[in-house]
Amino acid sequence: MVITSSIRFRNGASPGARYLSGRVTFDEAFREGRLCARYWSPSGQIWPEMHLANQHWRLDQPADTFVLAMEGQQLEGGYQWLDAHITPDTSIYKANGRSVVHGEITLLHPDAQVQVKIHTRLDGSSFLVRWLEITNQSTQVAGITSIAPFSGLLWAHGVDEHLPGPDDQPFALAYTHQFTWGHEGDFWDEPLPAGVKTVDGGKLGRSGWGRPAFWAIDRCNGQTFVCELAWGGNYSFSLDCRLRQEYTPQMNRLMRAAELYFRMGLAGYDAVLRTLSPGESIVTPAVHLGFFQADTDTIVQATHTHVRQVVMPGRNTDIEANHRGYLCDRENEPDLKRDEEVARSIGAEMYVVDAGWYGNEPNVWWKNVGDWHAGAWLPNGLEPLAEYAHELGMKFGLWVEVEAAGESSTLKQEHPNWLFCRDGIAIAGGRALDLTKPDVAKWVESEIERIILQYKLDMFRIDHNHTLSPSGNRQVTGMTEDLTWRYYEALYAIFDRLRARFPGVVFQNCAGGGGRLDWGTLHRFDNTELSDWMRLPRGLKILNGVSMSLPPEVLLRTFGTEVGGLDLDADVDTQMRLVCLSLPIFRGIAPDMDELSAFLQERITHHLNLYRDFIRPVMMEGRVFHHTAFLKHTEASPWCVLEYAIPDGVRAVAAVFRTGETSDPVYHLVPRGLDAGLKYKVSLDNTSQQLIQSGAILMESGLPIRLAQNMTSELVFFEAINSPKYDES
Repeated sequence: MVITSSIRFRNGASPGARYLSGRVTFDEAFREGRLCARYWSPSGQIWPEMHLANQHWRLDQPADTFVLAMEGQQLEGGYQWLDAHITPDTSIYKANGRSVVHGEITLLHPDAQVQVKIHTRLDGSSFLVRWLEITNQSTQVAGITSIAPFSGLLWAHGVDEHLPGPDDQPFALAYTHQFTWGHEGDFWDEPLPAGVKTVDGGKLGRSGWGRPAFWAIDRCNGQTFVCELAWGGNYSFSLDCRLRQEYTPQMNRLMRAAELYFRMGLAGYDAVLRTLSPGESIVTPAVHLGFFQADTDTIVQATHTHVRQVVMPGRNTDIEANHRGYLCDRENEPDLKRDEEVARSIGAEMYVVDAGWYGNEPNVWWKNVGDWHAGAWLPNGLEPLAEYAHELGMKFGLWVEVEAAGESSTLKQEHPNWLFCRDGIAIAGGRALDLTKPDVAKWVESEIERIILQYKLDMFRIDHNHTLSPSGNRQVTGMTEDLTWRYYEALYAIFDRLRARFPGVVFQNCAGGGGRLDWGTLHRFDNTELSDWMRLPRGLKILNGVSMSLPPEVLLRTFGTEVGGLDLDADVDTQMRLVCLSLPIFRGIAPDMDELSAFLQERITHHLNLYRDFIRPVMMEGRVFHHTAFLKHTEASPWCVLEYAIPDGVRAVAAVFRTGETSDPVYHLVPRGLDAGLKYKVSLDNTSQQLIQSGAILMESGLPIRLAQNMTSELVFFEAINSPKYDES
């Protein structure tokens, strides 16, 4: 029998655990009160004990596979091994027919009077999922002051035989370098010099427009670790690179050696991240760690499979139209119905009313949030708009910034004690609701439920336009507790219950664009806004970078007029191709049917037909190939090229974008997702030209794509013509 995942515990004098999942082996051992990483293997190999007999960890080696500090005391060592066993998997993650194995190690720290259960979930893939369950066993309130659910050794090996140059760096780190609005996906790699590299990108009270994730890359052996913290709150991760000279008897000389350690954890503004009452237990966010000896495309595709099959609950595929193109803060029933007609005319499948439909005053949507009843400018409410969308054959969705109370809202006037406070003073400009208070969380949940039922919603969309920076806090038995952890516990619980209550409703995530692209938030939502930034070329780079982690079919990408800068944008075909490489939203097609130009309607219809008939079916389970991976936002780049292909290679589509002036206007496209044994019909969208060529020649010689002007593009479609799976119709 082939084993796809297993856990072998050692409970004797030298306790520990060995985890096998797919090709990955991870071994950790308990020595001198510490649970530390022994080794990782990306090939399923189990190291013999003779290679590990002399392994030990100095106190200055951060090899521990989790980090915990209670009230400022770093609990490094001092643990007792109590138990380890396989337990039924009752985690939040989907099995999707996979063979899931869930292991649990229980440690006790008698001095700190805290019990730690280390949970590890395997499903036969290259990803391990780990989280901690911490219990306060004392009779006093205890405070967690530092926590990293996963940490420890990644690599320890020689360098010179693989990288002989004296200045060659053995390791590199890829992560999202910018954490500000409109810069999602600025994901690229840089050499990792000796020392500790710490990334504090998540001090916004949410995971930010960056992401709590990184790739650690070993240039000596071609291996890569992918680390994702499933968490919407503040975070921090660090990589500790240690380079040294050591005498090698076989070579009779000093040679360079390298070690790399990591730590992925939560962060905050106050001394205590979470208090625990006597006997109370808390579950940490999970860390997803994947280990690969593979190229970038293979890593991305495995990550997408993990997100699709384990992390995200489902995927909505509807083409949307959103009212905030020509009707921003001028919402009225006749104009909104005309906008619905325009949306239907170009083939939209869902109509969404966004910000501005509620509250006491017109034209100040940000001040009215919290009063989730149609304003006086919509005297008949939203019901006629929902009914009309359904009559036109579209679904109906609604935008609600449910975590906020605007300065003009009745909610804020009636419940000033519901605001999130720091040292007794409201934070975030006084617009953030305190979900850590049970009555506030109960009201938020009941409002969402009422809105879904009242308007018969097919889709509910959240937004989050403020930062919890610095976060709210409170005093607990002399300790100052940062409330971010409690805030997200409440938020996640609300949407876990709502999803169970309304399984047919689509839930969409937005946070000032892509301000919450972490796997913890996305576990509760079907789709997520990619970014509020709509213009090119940065819009392309955002999609290119974010899709290194998230599959494109869950990413909402906007075409339209809501945001300025249209004079610097690309041609309509290029704009449409960008949105059709993800999930399109239209914000501003035309003011009404009489002003919808025949040219624009024809181009939109053309691309949406391609999207429905070809791109969307390929994208849904497709493999993504980044021909231009790791594009920096801060540097000009000549090209951005993405390719999607279904796993059997029968269909594929490649999009080539020229994003900067170069001396050569020709890009040599070599498709990667085809089958060398098949023959393909190749179609070029710009000229409608077609050719027949074998997959082998296409994948070896490629196609020259000529784009004479900057900010232009081409779509190339590949369809197998000699496969039993090919549909001649």
